[in-house]
Amino acid sequence: MRKLLLTTAAALSAAMALAGGAHAQAYSPTSPATQAPTPAPVPAPVKPPPAPNVMSGIGGGTPPEKTLGQPPITASSTVVEQGPGSFVVHLNGRLNWYAGVESDSAQVVGSNKLDNAEFQGYIRLYPGFDAVAANGLQYGVVSEIRNPGNNFTGVGVNASSNASENTLFWRRAYGYVGTPDLGRLSFGQQDAAFDLLQVGTFENFNDGGWNGDVEDFIGGGLGATTGAGVTYPFADVGNIYTVNRLLYLSPNFSGFQFGFSFAPNNNPLINTEGCSVASTTCNRLSSDASPTSGTVTGVRYRNIIEAAGNYTNTFGPLGVALYGGFYGGDPINSTAPGALKYEELAVGAFGATASYAGFTVGGHINFGQENGLFDLMPQGGKPAFAWLVGGEYSAGPVIVGASWFQYQYTGDDQSAAHGGPRTEGLETDDGAAAGATYAVAPGLALYLSYLYGQRHQIGFNFNTGLPGTANNNTRGQVFAVGTVLKW
Repeated sequence: MRKLLLTTAAALSAAMALAGGAHAQAYSPTSPATQAPTPAPVPAPVKPPPAPNVMSGIGGGTPPEKTLGQPPITASSTVVEQGPGSFVVHLNGRLNWYAGVESDSAQVVGSNKLDNAEFQGYIRLYPGFDAVAANGLQYGVVSEIRNPGNNFTGVGVNASSNASENTLFWRRAYGYVGTPDLGRLSFGQQDAAFDLLQVGTFENFNDGGWNGDVEDFIGGGLGATTGAGVTYPFADVGNIYTVNRLLYLSPNFSGFQFGFSFAPNNNPLINTEGCSVASTTCNRLSSDASPTSGTVTGVRYRNIIEAAGNYTNTFGPLGVALYGGFYGGDPINSTAPGALKYEELAVGAFGATASYAGFTVGGHINFGQENGLFDLMPQGGKPAFAWLVGGEYSAGPVIVGASWFQYQYTGDDQSAAHGGPRTEGLETDDGAAAGATYAVAPGLALYLSYLYGQRHQIGFNFNTGLPGTANNNTRGQVFAVGTVLKW
């Protein structure tokens, strides 16, 4: 992990030095970090984290939970405008609704079959506050409440029963303190520096491409062992931003910004009275002797460190954005004889975009020791590599774009759960996304989205989630229209 961290840091420093050689007017993006810059005036170097009610992102395709997690330089907060002594409380939200038509190779499994057409949607709330003390100290709380996305439907289950099980949970919850000159320190269940400063993943058109909501129409995905949905491999996913961590983000220095974060383990924000080391569910568990550790703690790790930086600037009509980052952690391995062991988590990433006259092109890569959605790679597995290329065009209230990614990684392993030989092989996932967003009015936007994905792994049956020679390839696609209302 240290070797990969040093390699990533060296390459990032070289890229930053080259970019900084042609110094132009400093630029801080007012769009989400995944969108390339366009010429703009120089804003304040550091502001409080964006309040979810900021309307500048409406119609841009980026969900507010991504905007609320962005670095201070992307904020446009009423707290700053009001000055010292201000205190603003937020209770914002959003409602998303989609109508989609989907088909995939796993629609019929045994006697079970999926419908092609479906309505989907959700509602989310974003309570919190932003404040500025009399001495200029900025502080506040940012949070996100979701309703579950699990399927409560089934034989003999009606809509009323589903609604009663539709409980709420906290997806993000953190506090922050900071100043324009010193940067921001935040603490709680939040995004990491690794994903906050990320560029080049092209999630600004429709509802986020393969990291939006439309992919949920396709069965499986998001790290699932069954179904046709592919795994989206880049940093702004729940496996990273639901961790209880301490994060520092620097001010913006002539287009440069850096961030560092640490978490003792990958647990969310919780409060316990201690736990027994005999329990494999203890949040502070560092090792155990359970022979089933591969399934109980196989995706758990500790001592998580993250470091990232980006550079954004404009050179006449040309805007550029560069990014580099590292994400790593130590595995919680079983000490039982014959138990499946895992490598340390060590992932590097680079991204770049260029924009001109409303057009933006670029890409992003991830590489290192990981499996699936930033999970641990089994010892003897194959290091992961992911790449994405994309492009967008923005004109007034309309954004259109497309992207393609490929992710090669160890894949699904069932040996610990089923007592058989190790069956992991190299899985390859491909995903294409295309779509558009139209901002109808403040707080109201329309989506048009198309996704296509395919998965391949020799020796693994994606329909059953078990080793096998059948169903080693899956394909799925969905076309959807939708709307979002934000307040």
